[in-house]
Amino acid sequence: MKTITLLSSEDAVSEVVGFVTILGILVISIGVIGLAGYPLVMKAQETNYIENTKQSFIVLAENMNKVVLGQSPSQSVELKLYGGTLSVKGSSTINITANSTNKTTGNINRIVLVSDKAMRSIESTIGNTTIAYEGTGVWAKYPNGNTLLVSKPLITNRSNVLVIPVVYVSGTSSVGGSGMSRITADGVPGVTFYNNVSDITVIITGDYILGWKDYFDKIMNWQYTIGNNLTARLNTANIDIYVLNIQLNTRII
Repeated sequence: MKTITLLSSEDAVSEVVGFVTILGILVISIGVIGLAGYPLVMKAQETNYIENTKQSFIVLAENMNKVVLGQSPSQSVELKLYGGTLSVKGSSTINITANSTNKTTGNINRIVLVSDKAMRSIESTIGNTTIAYEGTGVWAKYPNGNTLLVSKPLITNRSNVLVIPVVYVSGTSSVGGSGMSRITADGVPGVTFYNNVSDITVIITGDYILGWKDYFDKIMNWQYTIGNNLTARLNTANIDIYVLNIQLNTRII
């Protein structure tokens, strides 16, 4: 009968080596999954936050625009933050000019409808992406500088009548972090009417001119040039213009 001594047996060594090998493979696999998968999970989460914020800003625009149109004296909207900031800020401006014909002399004069009026915006940041309400529209600006239209401004052109809202978002309040915040705004709109003008030019400055460019080009079918600002032109004659002017008094809490 052959006697096997435990201390001299190679079976135990084989089992230990096998266990260590399997454990090592598991640790390496978990590490690889963590390195490759975690950024993907975080990216997917951020994308979801951005989409949620876009939808919230569409609702925000619908409510703010009720004040702009005089349908409501004030509005209040709740927005969820995802670790970024919600602010009233910006230095965007709008300038509008047109040709006016003197009925008596027939002379054509270039007139200023809106002179470099400040617009500013309500902005929410998610990582390096910004969603903004500006000029009654909603815009999304991405880290690569690309700016997309999320919700159209209230500019309308029907039956030779052009309506252009000029909204100045006043205030400097800002909040940051996560959780719910509330935006309230009020204002009284005024209307300025210009009869029988032609060749309208709108010049917009600010952070979202690439989005405005797509709006005037693809949706409004205006001609445009773009550089440090956006210049959009409507080459038409005998059109009436209504300019809606409002200071949107805005507070964030």
